[in-house]
Order: sequence, then structure tokens, then C-alpha cells
Amino acid sequence: MPPIQPAERVTTSSRAGALDALRFLAAAFIVLYHFGTEAPVDLASSADIFHRGWLATDFFLILSGYILGRAYGGALDSGRLGGRQFLVRRIVRVWPAQLIVLASLAALVLVAGFVGISPGNPERFQWPDLVAQAGLVHALGVTEQAGWNEPSWTLSALIICYAAFPVAWWCSRRLRGSVGALLAGLVTLTIGAAASAWILDRSLFDLPFYQGVWRALPLFGLGLLMARFVDGRNLGRAGSLATCLAALGALIALQAPERTEATAFASILAIAAIIVAADGLRLPSPPPLKAVADVSFALFISHALVGAVWFGLIEVLGLGDNWLAWGLGLVAAVGFAWAFHYLIDAPIQRGLRTAMARPRSQPEPQGRFA
Repeated sequence: MPPIQPAERVTTSSRAGALDALRFLAAAFIVLYHFGTEAPVDLASSADIFHRGWLATDFFLILSGYILGRAYGGALDSGRLGGRQFLVRRIVRVWPAQLIVLASLAALVLVAGFVGISPGNPERFQWPDLVAQAGLVHALGVTEQAGWNEPSWTLSALIICYAAFPVAWWCSRRLRGSVGALLAGLVTLTIGAAASAWILDRSLFDLPFYQGVWRALPLFGLGLLMARFVDGRNLGRAGSLATCLAALGALIALQAPERTEATAFASILAIAAIIVAADGLRLPSPPPLKAVADVSFALFISHALVGAVWFGLIEVLGLGDNWLAWGLGLVAAVGFAWAFHYLIDAPIQRGLRTAMARPRSQPEPQGRFA
């Protein structure tokens, strides 16, 4: 949501506590997954769940399509928001944070080089790749080296999804509140998986970051169509709770056997069901939960920077085999994300929204999600 994106003032229900919780938990899992290789014992070698980090990434991609449909769909349908305005706002929402983190990583590498400290994996910090990431084009096949702010490939892929969203939302208007939206979502995912296997000769769920846009489009589209399915429909709390528990149980059970294309495909459908059902619970989001949800995007976008600093410092101090030092890295990532959001990203976004504010004669749609 993605990468995960904090709230803007757009139309949707404010009773989204379950989705807020899922956003933060998924972000935290991605951080744990990425930091796992720096643990005294590689977490992936001790717990199979850490081989399934792709689930959290795909969760974000589906959730992005779903939340944007729930948040902006009404404004797009009514004409209060145009497609170009939507795209500009989404780019403005994610780009500044990416540029700030990249500038910080570049400064870190330069300062480290000045004092005679070389990165442990210098191939990850090539300057042409920095330019590609600054332009958010690194998921479009322009580079095959994963480096700098590696998780940000999802933002690069989502830029294309954002551009396609208004057209896709308009084309799906006849599916509003219908089972046809569910079938269209299933078809979208099936076509994406088949095209990946046939054209790219790889599983959709294993595509490398530089082909990330082809991975993101069908997953984002699935989320968008799930939003169309619930548009104007009341799922009810009892049915939503039963669906959520059943889908969660299915997702857990699907991770027990060795992963196949079929179990991966079924896992994605289970994730989509969890998202829709969690929204249907219509749980309130108290201020503490809303706060951690708002910080989720900052945690996602900044944890590579924190990891580079923290684990580089641990290596210099000879504390690489210390579990406490490693665990404090997780705390540092969350603490830095909190400061990044409230002291840097949120003020920048407020300033940008003010600069782009529409005239009072054309009021902004109000709400909570982004």
C-alpha cells in the first residue's frame, strides 16, 4: 500500500479498524522479513514463514487497489475528481518520501566512503540505479540490480497502476455491487498468472522487482474489482466475520505444504477475501490504531535506511551475533518511521495539499482513507 499510504481526506467509512490493523501488521512483517537476514541466525533458515514474504507484498498491492476504490471511487464516479487530478495526487503522495530516503542513503554512502568505510555489498549502491529509483522507474525493466531503497519497487509499479485506475474504475462501473465484480477479479488474476507463465516464463508471484509492474497490475486490479463488489453493498458483520476467519484459516493451511502455483493462486484469493471481510466488519479505528496505520507507509519506505545504518553500526561494533542488538533494530525502525511521518512526511503532505487545494466552489470529498 504498498505500499501502505496514510490517510488523506477522501470519501469512505471511518470504521476501518480491521484494515488499519492489517496495514500495520503487514508492514511490520515486511520489515521483519527484510531484517531477518541480519539476525544472528537467518530467520528464513529457522522458520518457513520467512520464505513467504511475498504474501505481505502482494497483500499491499491488492489492498492498494481496494482502498483506492473505496476512497476515491465515489468522487470519480460523480465527476468531482478527474483522472489526471487523481494521478497527480497519488504521485505527490509517494514521491517526496522516496526522494528523501534516497537522498539520505546517498549521503550515508558518501560519508561512509569519506571516512574509509565501504558498503559490504557495494553492487547494491550503484549511482545509475539511484537515478532510476529517484525517477520511480526501476520496476519497469530499466535495471536488474536491487539496491538503495529496495522495497520501493512497489511504488514504481503502483505509479502505472495509478495511471490505469481511473479508466479501469470507469470500465467496471456496470459491475457495481454485483457478483460479476468477483468473477472479473478472478479472471483478472487468472489472465495475469497465465500471461506471466507464458510470456515471461515465470510465476506471477515470483517475478523479480524489475518486472514488478507486471506483478502489480493484476493484483491491484483484483483489489479494485473487490472494491466494486462491495460498492453499495452491506456485507453484514456476522457474514464478514465468518468469511474473515474462514479465509484466514485457508491462508494458514495453504502455507503448510510446499508452495505450488495452485497454492500461491489460492493464497492470493484468500488474502482478497480477508481484505473485503475485514472492511465489512466495520470496526472503529481508535486514535492509537489510526496512528500506527498512518505510520505504516513511513515504516515501509524508510526501513531500508534504518537497516543500513543500524546493522552497519552493529557490524562495526562487533555485535552481529547479539539478539538484543538485532531486536533493537526493529524498535529503531518503528521509532524512526514515527518521527519520519510526523516530523517530515505529514508536514510536507499538508503543504502540498494546501498548494494544490481546489477553489471552495469545488470542495474536496471528505473522508479518511488513502
